[in-house]
Amino acid sequence: MGRYGIAEAVRKSGAQGEDVVSRGEYCLAMDIGTRKVAGLVVEQAGEVYRVRAAEVIEHRGRAMVDGQVHDIPAVAAVVSEVKQSLEKRLKCRLTEAAVAAAGRALRTVRAEAGRDTGLASVIGPDDVLALEVEAVQEALRSLSNREKNWADYHCVGYSVLRYLLDAGPMVNLVGQRGKTIRVEVVATFLPRVVVDSLYTVVEAAGLKVASLTLEPIAASAVVIPAGMRQLNLALIDIGAGTSDIAVSDRGTIVGYGMVPVAGDEISERLSQEFLLDFTTAEKVKRALVGGGQVEFVDVVGVRRQVEAETMVAAVAGVVDALAREVAEKIIEINGRPPQAIICVGGGSLTPGITTALARHLDLPESRVAVRGLEVMQNLKGNLKKLEGPKAVTPVGIAVTARSQQALELATLMVNGRPVRLLQSRQGRVADALLAAGLSMKDLYGRPGPGLSVEINGELIFVKGTPGQPARITVNGEPAALETPIDFGDDIDVTPAVPGQEPACTLKELIPALTPKRITFAGRSVYLEPKAFVNGEAASLEDKVSDKARITYNPLETVRDVLRYLDRQLGDGETVMVNGAVAQPETPVYDGDSLEIARPLSDPPAGFVVIVNGQEIFLPVETETAIFTDLFKALDFTSRPPAGKKNLVMEINGEKAAFTSTIVPGDEIILRWE
Repeated sequence: MGRYGIAEAVRKSGAQGEDVVSRGEYCLAMDIGTRKVAGLVVEQAGEVYRVRAAEVIEHRGRAMVDGQVHDIPAVAAVVSEVKQSLEKRLKCRLTEAAVAAAGRALRTVRAEAGRDTGLASVIGPDDVLALEVEAVQEALRSLSNREKNWADYHCVGYSVLRYLLDAGPMVNLVGQRGKTIRVEVVATFLPRVVVDSLYTVVEAAGLKVASLTLEPIAASAVVIPAGMRQLNLALIDIGAGTSDIAVSDRGTIVGYGMVPVAGDEISERLSQEFLLDFTTAEKVKRALVGGGQVEFVDVVGVRRQVEAETMVAAVAGVVDALAREVAEKIIEINGRPPQAIICVGGGSLTPGITTALARHLDLPESRVAVRGLEVMQNLKGNLKKLEGPKAVTPVGIAVTARSQQALELATLMVNGRPVRLLQSRQGRVADALLAAGLSMKDLYGRPGPGLSVEINGELIFVKGTPGQPARITVNGEPAALETPIDFGDDIDVTPAVPGQEPACTLKELIPALTPKRITFAGRSVYLEPKAFVNGEAASLEDKVSDKARITYNPLETVRDVLRYLDRQLGDGETVMVNGAVAQPETPVYDGDSLEIARPLSDPPAGFVVIVNGQEIFLPVETETAIFTDLFKALDFTSRPPAGKKNLVMEINGEKAAFTSTIVPGDEIILRWE
């Protein structure tokens, strides 16, 4: 048998022992309903489905109530009777059947999950899948708040409603980068007891369950094909015990629901009003569709004839109540009235039901329609027993099975424990881990806790070490969440290892604290920064703790080094770093050479002249001087010495006055005679 597909359904047991068809060409579909069991054998040839044989047999008592098996032997007997009838007609042996679970057992939950990713890494397929499964687990946890036996639920599928990247909608997260990713899903769950009872009934009838689907899914496969699901439509399958609902929108089935009110309530009202046993009430209910007079015998043996209109009026209140409950459930699932309603199932033929639905949903009556197999143009063959809307679900079971969209129950091992997995496609490791109850959060090692540290008044955060992801193997081989799985596979998950708190020293945290050796003014100097933690001196090798307050004096620039060496620059002094003029902000590195450059003194202003045969420097600010400037330079006395009274003043042999101009190189005579 294929891993998640339909297996052989028909084998010939005639005289020659030849196969009627090759394995897998036929499919036996069993619709085990509250009031009847419908079986049909369908052959698929390309896109065409051909019904080779069909049989419908009613339960002899109320062995099923509201879609739930109450009497397994009685239901199994009817299933076996249908099987034998088909085998006799086709002259073959039927070994496997595709079945459907009642919609009343479904639990549909919306949930979302998110994760911080950081901008460093690209989002991969496993990241997205893990997030989806995490959202499904959130849905299951939400279900646990409403259902005491939540652990006994299978997740039978989920649909992604939307992805978010940094709070913005995104069609596909794979390959993106962002700080946060989120996903919203609608997940559908089925109680294990429903699955178990169906399997028990089918096996008691001598068949194996080839695949399992859900009644609303089967019906929607026929009347709401993929091309119509872009519309916001509601499908209502009104059976005997339940009315199942499926809602489509934006290309997918967005929700399922059920109300435990259907055709049986109408039969019970007829039984009460006209004194009928339940079986007769069922026959009368079906006769109302044709109108005119309805003939029956009541429980006291009186044969009566009653106008159909009278009987329809008698059940009008029940029909209205049914329509109201269905409408309320649709609003609950969809949040608003849908664009149109499609009704299937035998109960949809009840007079007045479509009008009541239109009224309660505020829709035009033309938007509420009863559909049957006429919508399926590619269905051929013997359809005599499959007329009208009541045939939609059994045909849908076959279509779903043949398209490999049905569910199969597989048993696998997860960490040495058997796990039963109900899936609608080829299973993945992620599906098995979900069924085993393993949290997706435990598959990705959480990063270690970070440190919050204050450094020179600035608050910084130091990240912890990254965690190590879980190690997954399938049958001993390395695997990922997307890895396909098979019946009996052995899956082993080594838990993820969380990251650790960062273990860093002061020197590792603050590179500026690394000591340096430089040359300063021709001598080797070791620069060792000093740090203080919470006000106390600390070693550069000390470990940094959370919420530490660290202060230090950096030794990164020329200014820092001069401050450390307690050296102030004098007027005109500059610092040279490796021979180049440096500024106070110039960085200083290990091995650098620093020198202090002092300015050269400027020559004094003035010029040289020859006075009385000797060179004299005449300090003046201009290029020329006057004769009286010599008196200041020579400290010449203005009073004549004893015995002398004449002052001799000559410039280059010429007599000079006090204001005569002197230029560099002049030969001057200045004396008393």
